[in-house]
Amino acid sequence: MQRTGEILISAGMAVLAVVFYSLGAFTQTVNPDEPGPGIFPRTLSFLLFIAALVQIVLSWRKKAEPREYGKEIAEKGDFSWRVFVGTMLLRVLYGFVFNKVSYLVTTTCLLLAMMLLGGVRKWYVLV
Repeated sequence: MQRTGEILISAGMAVLAVVFYSLGAFTQTVNPDEPGPGIFPRTLSFLLFIAALVQIVLSWRKKAEPREYGKEIAEKGDFSWRVFVGTMLLRVLYGFVFNKVSYLVTTTCLLLAMMLLGGVRKWYVLV
């Protein structure tokens, strides 16, 4: 199941890369011989497409894992309502406090709180 999910996500990335490539068709009227402003988004979308294709091939060639190992991972990575609700509350609080306090203070506090919420307890990792 994990292999199928990786392939589907990579295929979605490839489709988005094609869409972004078509949206990057900017032209310039001053000097039409130069690449113009569309070169950067088109290059990035081309690289994203190549990375998505590589991910699809690697996921396709990956061997299936035994069922017991997959079950252990599924049990370990269960959805946590505490983390979900905490993240949403922190984001809303961040949105309200952002204009009243400086960017560096609010963003640093948000990142530290998110790391604590995620289970990081060692102080040297937080700092």
